[in-house]
Amino acid sequence: MKSYTGKMIILDSSFLVAIEVETDQNHEKAVEIRDRIIKREFGTVLISDYIFDETITATFQKTRDLKKTILMGTNLRNAIQIINVEEETFEEAWNIFKKQENTKFSFTDCTILSIMKLHEIKYIATYDKDFEKVISISVIK
Repeated sequence: MKSYTGKMIILDSSFLVAIEVETDQNHEKAVEIRDRIIKREFGTVLISDYIFDETITATFQKTRDLKKTILMGTNLRNAIQIINVEEETFEEAWNIFKKQENTKFSFTDCTILSIMKLHEIKYIATYDKDFEKVISISVIK
């Protein structure tokens, strides 16, 4: 597994979709946060291959605009480091998924938590309220 060091932020699909879909209730706030992220206020920007998949799928489903979705995917691939969910991350995510009690994390969300734990990432941009229940991370608002 590749090691990452320094200040980092991981982006969730709810955040990325909110940037792209102008009718999303969080669009304006997401654009403001995006501008802070671009200035590297939170360090290196990461997503996982699972988040890429989820983001592209959700954006295409909401917009039905293939060209816009392809442009978004191309921009993500060119501008953001994409971490592949490998065996160690997958196994940790599965453990997190099985042990959750007061949250309703999807398995993809558990892969985010696993990546954050394994790479000591503190920051996440998301509109999923369950992430606010995890005391070891900071949700950017």
